[in-house]
Amino acid sequence: MAKIGNLLINISNQMATITTDKGTYQVKAAILPTDATDKSLTWVISNGMGNATVNTSGLVTAVSNGTVTVKASANDGSGISGTLDIVITNQKILITSIVLT
Repeated sequence: MAKIGNLLINISNQMATITTDKGTYQVKAAILPTDATDKSLTWVISNGMGNATVNTSGLVTAVSNGTVTVKASANDGSGISGTLDIVITNQKILITSIVLT
């Protein structure tokens, strides 16, 4: 949870998991106060040992095994943001090349 002034972004879990190949996780952000003028968010992924994508509504899609961090930032100029770590497992690793000798 992050707070400055009257705006608050609360991402309820501190850790989430995706355990299916190309699975998804919908991150939910509660924005307070409920009467905030601009409730829009910008979503970004920081790929750590894993890899994932996030869309404009906070839907995270797994790409490779490991841990990623999703961040939601308020677009109202307040500088408020919230983060959530996601552990990704069971992603299929496809063959990328075959060398014959």
